[in-house]
Amino acid sequence: MPTSTRLATVVGIAQREKLYAPLKILAVLRTLGALGVDEASLLAGTGLGSAEVANAQTRTSVMQYLAVCRNAARLSPDPAWAVAVGSNMHLTAYGMYGYVLACADTLRRATEMATRYHRLATPVMPLRLVEDEARAAWIFPGIGGADLPDLDESLFRSLLEIQVAVHVTLTRDVMGAWCAPTQVRFALPRPAHASALESSLECAVEFGQPQTELHYPRAWLDRPTQFANPITAQQVSATCERLLEEQKWGCGLTRRVYQELMRTPGRFPDIDEVAQLLGMATRTLRRKLDEEGASYSGLLTSVRHALAIDYLSTSLLDVEDIAAALGFSEVAGFRHAFKRWTGKTPSEYRQI
Repeated sequence: MPTSTRLATVVGIAQREKLYAPLKILAVLRTLGALGVDEASLLAGTGLGSAEVANAQTRTSVMQYLAVCRNAARLSPDPAWAVAVGSNMHLTAYGMYGYVLACADTLRRATEMATRYHRLATPVMPLRLVEDEARAAWIFPGIGGADLPDLDESLFRSLLEIQVAVHVTLTRDVMGAWCAPTQVRFALPRPAHASALESSLECAVEFGQPQTELHYPRAWLDRPTQFANPITAQQVSATCERLLEEQKWGCGLTRRVYQELMRTPGRFPDIDEVAQLLGMATRTLRRKLDEEGASYSGLLTSVRHALAIDYLSTSLLDVEDIAAALGFSEVAGFRHAFKRWTGKTPSEYRQI
């Protein structure tokens, strides 16, 4: 299979894979519910019910979130519904992702964490922050850069307005109500609800620009956050790292192999055992993993990485015991591998 075709296949699987708590979907339901739109209509075509959306154990896909947004765009009596959704999505609407932002010591560190752990937040658009001498600007993609299926201009505008409003809301939550952007530029025509956008974002808004940008003074990046806590930050960051590793291998057969490797930490089945457990030949398993952009060795490394982070962050096990639990015959091999994975030795990582 050509690389480009395989990549498209992996992206398509990932968008349909149920990896995310329904936090964003819940925000849409609550906002549109306040406008008189019933939940059943908003959830049409998703296979979800109200009880599932309110359940912390439910996992949803990017495609289900997009379906809810399509329904909202069609049913909302208020054309400014999308910016209202984004304005209602506070740090607590993002689970561990929100808490890792809240605990960061500076706005700069919070932006770094936002980018690093963005895959945990039901992502629909890539994140990118650029700086010059005076400003820091979040750059948002155009419709072609969103890489989402069946994306028309109306839905793209809604998703973009949600995303910009989310950035403004989370930044205020992290820093305080004083922290409003200096300017927003949209690479879209001026809509009928432009005044509602300006009111919600609390800054000057321009339309018809070359690209969509959200601006803050660059000097603010090094200001302290209002809830900074280095100990909690370390704990939550370790949890996010583990969740990221688990999600990284969350597509199709890859997820099943990952789960088998995680099932009995300290005793990792080889690829022949895994193939037998999954009822297929080893050669077939290798081929199917390759089609999903994965490999057994890569998955095993990822499992060891995730468990190492967990042990070092949440247990009192010494490095020798952790090395043994991860299947390393010598502690030196574990130290070398951990340095390769994280850029730090196990002892350095524990001191963060």
